[in-house]
Parts: sequence; C-alpha cells; structure tokens
Amino acid sequence: MPILSEAALSPGFSYDEIADAYAAGVDSAPYNALYERPAMLDLLPPLSGKRVLDAGCGAGWYAAELARRGAFVTAVDSSAAMIRHARKRIAAVPPAQPVEFRVADLAQPLSFAADSGFDGIVASLVVHYVRNWGPMLTEFRRVLGPGRWLLFSTHHPATEAIRLDTQKYLEIEAVEDSWKWVGTVRYYRRPLSAIVAALTTAGFGIEQLVEPIPTDAFKMIKPAAYERLLKHPEFLIVRASTLRSQSVL
Repeated sequence: MPILSEAALSPGFSYDEIADAYAAGVDSAPYNALYERPAMLDLLPPLSGKRVLDAGCGAGWYAAELARRGAFVTAVDSSAAMIRHARKRIAAVPPAQPVEFRVADLAQPLSFAADSGFDGIVASLVVHYVRNWGPMLTEFRRVLGPGRWLLFSTHHPATEAIRLDTQKYLEIEAVEDSWKWVGTVRYYRRPLSAIVAALTTAGFGIEQLVEPIPTDAFKMIKPAAYERLLKHPEFLIVRASTLRSQSVL
C-alpha cells in the first residue's frame, strides 16, 4: 500500500475501471454491509419529503435506501459505469419516489443544483477520493443552504496512518491500495485536523464524530476483524450542519 507522489497519482483514479467488480461485491462486503452502513443509517434524520443528494452514489445502495425512507433523491457519481449499476438497482425494485441520476465529479461545481436545493447530503466512503476538500465542501454548503445537514464517512485518520506507516501524518498524501475483491484503488489520506479545518472553513459545524462499532453479524463472520476494529476503527463518520451564518470562529 504505497504512498504516491501527486505526479504518480495523475491523471487520477476512476471507478469505471472496477465498477463491475465493486457492484458485484459491495453489498456482501462485511466492512460495508455490516459496519459502515448500519452506523451511517443510525445518524440519518427523518427523510420523508426531504430532498437529499447522494454524493458519490456508487452502485446505488444508499440512493435506494434514502428513497425507500421517503426522500426525493438526486444521486451523482463521477463514474458513468457506477451510475449504470445504480440505475439497474433502482429499476429492479422501484421506490415510491423516483431517483434522479447524474454523472458529476465532486471536485467540480455542482452546476445542476440550485442554491439551497437540498435538505441533506449523504456521502458514503467517497470524500477521500477528492484531493482538495475546499471547493467540494463550499459547493455542498451552497446547495444545502443554512441550517441543513451533511453526513459522510471516510477512512479513520489514525488507523490509516498506522496501517500505512506514514512519516508525514499532518500532510495530505496520495495512496494506492489493493482490495482483494475489487483491485487497485487510489485515494488521499489526511489527518483529522485537515478534516475539521476543511469543514469549519466551509461553514459547517460538526454535530457528531462517530467511530463505528461493528455489528454482531460482522462478529459472527469475521471475529478476528471484529476485535481489531474495537482497537483500531476503520472508518470515521461525521454528521455536520451548515451554520446559519458563514462567519466561523
């Protein structure tokens, strides 16, 4: 799991390369299905009638779940291949409310979205693929407007630093990793201070920081990993809200 130079990471990583393998395996992957997803769902507010942006929708599991809970969902992903998989999921079991899909890069302006167009944003295990969080979070704040919520998950800063044996914890580093069930992925490791600074600078207040506990079902399938996660959580989940004023102390 090498740490890469920025030049080595260019021109970037696309899920188009691994979309089929990811879509085929993600719903049965214990770290997703029995660890990250239950903890994220616990932090969702009531969604009936709310407009929710699924930012980085992947194969569409969250889009389907949000719509099932009554939300009007717009689901975006930078990978056209992942959007195709998400559309197939929704078509197979159509929710009461239709889901709108768009190919959109979170590192670029969300030009399709109006100011204050959403009541909430869910971003599951996607923000670490974006190098510069400033423009992304500024756009999130714009499309939310004041007093609304953002829920996202990402790699746990401390656990990643230990796993990668980084010598530059306080820097943002490009990482190349290999997942047995998917293949090679590339993303960015960042310290907790950078996560907090990016949120507050963009006008978000942090409501909750959650280091999830794996479920009993996870323990049954992967008992050794369960014990390890109790010592070194794999993910960090953040629930934040847009401040009524953009002035931040």
